[in-house]
Amino acid sequence: MLRSQMSAKDPLLEAALSHHRQPHRAYHDERHVLELLALAAEHTPDLTATERLAILFHDAVYVPGAPKGMNETLSAMLMRATVASLLRTGDMTALPDGMVDDAAVIIEATTHIDPPAPAAERVCDLDLWRLAAPWQEFQRHSADIDREYRHLYPPGDACMLARKEFYRSMLTRAHVFHTPYFRQRFEPIARANFQRALQE
Repeated sequence: MLRSQMSAKDPLLEAALSHHRQPHRAYHDERHVLELLALAAEHTPDLTATERLAILFHDAVYVPGAPKGMNETLSAMLMRATVASLLRTGDMTALPDGMVDDAAVIIEATTHIDPPAPAAERVCDLDLWRLAAPWQEFQRHSADIDREYRHLYPPGDACMLARKEFYRSMLTRAHVFHTPYFRQRFEPIARANFQRALQE
């Protein structure tokens, strides 16, 4: 289904994507959100409405170089404000009690710093799936991330070296993914990608 067809009947999706169209985004853009929704349909077809809401807004605020956790905290706040606004205008019906609070917890877990709560594991795994993409897609992902962050680094190899340090840090973790499903299918691929990237 085309994005325009999806968003025409989904004010939450359209509201979320409007933030992901900011010009400074090269990876964390609307393609990322739509890809996660497609991945969820394939790998977590029982995705809950709460998890979907978290996916829509988990990168709604994205400032490269912001202090750890700030983007996620602000994204959760923006999600709350957006839901409240759409309710006031009558563009959506009331959500179940606790859904917005639960989605905010998931969004704030997508810092990927600490192990997420069980309720956030599947969204975090979906968000990290690109690390286990086929090699050429993995390289494109890395290049897009570099475009988002390059202005924070001096000319030269500093940005690339920072990416490699990230790969090293991921290799030191006991696991990249949190759920058995993602760990079984994608953990070896992600680790192989990290090793290959470090050798180049």
